Amino acid sequence: MSKKVIIIGSGIAGISSSLKLKSYGINSIILDKGNFIGGRISTREVKIGSSSNYFFHGAQFFTAKTHEFKKIISTGVNGKYIKEFGNFDPKRYRGNKTMRDFLLNLSKKLHIQQKVKIIGIKSDNNKIKVLDNKIKEWISYDGVISTLPAPQNCELLNQFPSLQKTLNTGSYHACIALMFTFDEIPQGLKTYYDFYKKPGILSWMASGSNLNVWTAHTNEKFSDLNYHKNKNFLTEKIMSSIKQFFSSSKIKFHGLHVWRYAKVAKKCLGPQIDPKYPVAIAGDFLEGPNVEAAFISGNKAANLIFNRLK
Repeated sequence: MSKKVIIIGSGIAGISSSLKLKSYGINSIILDKGNFIGGRISTREVKIGSSSNYFFHGAQFFTAKTHEFKKIISTGVNGKYIKEFGNFDPKRYRGNKTMRDFLLNLSKKLHIQQKVKIIGIKSDNNKIKVLDNKIKEWISYDGVISTLPAPQNCELLNQFPSLQKTLNTGSYHACIALMFTFDEIPQGLKTYYDFYKKPGILSWMASGSNLNVWTAHTNEKFSDLNYHKNKNFLTEKIMSSIKQFFSSSKIKFHGLHVWRYAKVAKKCLGPQIDPKYPVAIAGDFLEGPNVEAAFISGNKAANLIFNRLK
């Protein structure tokens, strides 16, 4: 099928959409404003001595329930770019050696451009025109799938009120991620600590590519109340909580990242594709707060666009 489709966002939903369209013989281009693919499946590199170490400051792992996503994971495990994380039931998985490696391998046959921000979308007869911040000219496409977080999607899709109505039904929790290392790795250190049911401001802590690099995420209550506050204040509060847990260890701060739209609090309800135009939306905000949900949503959006373009 000779059609021209653009996908906005190079996270798992965008990559899933592009892969599904490719299986139908439709080539798409993915555009993303960030420096790297992955969206909230994020990796940050730090040099310690001469070696590279990696913080996973977004999603820490992914699980699989559906046949299609299990197949993705099985292929990745066999290809050694996905590995099991910890000893959990159900099983948890990570990219190998970084979370980004998972998506780099999954998308290696796709057309992706980073550092390009879409700033406008409008209908033009049976086509959709898209404006970006680089070319600054309206370019015509046969279809569009936008995978931005729901509030950003709602702002971008201001010419498509039915999709805006869907997007306005959901909500997110914020999250604050602090990255730290140990001068000396404590004895008996696990790879993951869960604080969901414990008092304090932390939700969990997890190691990155090794036991020396760690990320701590704050819980929903603290994040929602404080995500907009001064980063020095946030760093001090979170470091204080971490030091209480590792009281006998020397900890070094490496970075802070605030995710305004981190975890889906309430799923969006309503149409995933415009009733008239070939514009669809995808993301975890439609299916649930995990990586597989975003993947499923991307597949559904691709199916909707494919059927609309037949």
